Amino acid sequence: MKSILTKIFALVMVASIFSSCKKDEEKAYLNVTGSVALTSNQTVMVMTEANANNPGVAFTWNKANFGYKSAITYTLQMCVAGTNFSSPSTSNNIDMGMDLSKSFTNGQFNSELVKFLLPFTTSDIDVRIKASVGDAAKPQFSNIVKIKVTTYRVIILYSFPRALNVAGNYQGWSPGTAPQIVDVNGTAAGGNYEGYINFANPTPFFKLVKGDNWGAGDLGMASPGVLNPNGGSDIAITGGAGIYLLRANRTNNTYSALKINSWAVIGSATPNGWGVETPMTFDPVTKLYSITLNLTGGNEIKFRANNDWGTNFGVSNGRLDYGGPNIPIAQSGNYTLVLDLLIAGNYSYTIKKN
Repeated sequence: MKSILTKIFALVMVASIFSSCKKDEEKAYLNVTGSVALTSNQTVMVMTEANANNPGVAFTWNKANFGYKSAITYTLQMCVAGTNFSSPSTSNNIDMGMDLSKSFTNGQFNSELVKFLLPFTTSDIDVRIKASVGDAAKPQFSNIVKIKVTTYRVIILYSFPRALNVAGNYQGWSPGTAPQIVDVNGTAAGGNYEGYINFANPTPFFKLVKGDNWGAGDLGMASPGVLNPNGGSDIAITGGAGIYLLRANRTNNTYSALKINSWAVIGSATPNGWGVETPMTFDPVTKLYSITLNLTGGNEIKFRANNDWGTNFGVSNGRLDYGGPNIPIAQSGNYTLVLDLLIAGNYSYTIKKN
């Protein structure tokens, strides 16, 4: 009998402990919904490079109430209006720490927006605050604030020795208005310059200028593929008009020009898989390559030129990288993909879910 009573007592204790843990767990997840209210001092914003340093938008919110004292952290979440903050390609999260307000200049806010919006476009966005106390409770979300925004693109300008100006007959032999090729390593010696140049003349000639005027000095051709560091003759391109990937090396005094006949998207996420690429379209006005197509989530893509793996882009740390890792596509849907390559040192891409 004593043994039976002991077992019954043990079972009662276990049940009591389990009930207590369950109550503690329920208490840990106490969540007072609707306690965070977000406000913004802007509903329409037109951001430009000229007003980048001007005050932009200010957000404020009250402290969240989880029903018990805890260290609460906040995240400012933005997304394309109507996409429900659900896709990395249409949203951006900014850590606010424990602050209850955040102000951005136009330039600062634009930098956050172009992480998921195309530059030089007008879009409606949704903004909210996420309040968290770690794993102890479910997060709270504020009301959604709507803002109409117009974005711009920040162009990084380079000068010699980081860049060489490509002056030629296709643009009036004007170094000051010429496009550039940029040293991708940023070395003073000028080891590896590159850029995509649109040579519109049917018989292109050019020189590489060490600045915005001929007095700065230039590099010409010693022989095909070989640079003369002290001028020399005009460099000729024999493939006719078109876009070329132009590379130069001042250390070795070499250059090359690869004609780009096409850029395309390829990969397991595309309708044709890794076997057949899907060509992108080049717009001579915007100078962008783009395509709209259906992509399958849980798969990957890459960009490649000339239907050949010799020139292809993956993405590393959010940037285009030659031969870099495949680009993952999280969700299935219809997407617009854009490549912006004709400003050396400022390559960019966007993958936007429609």
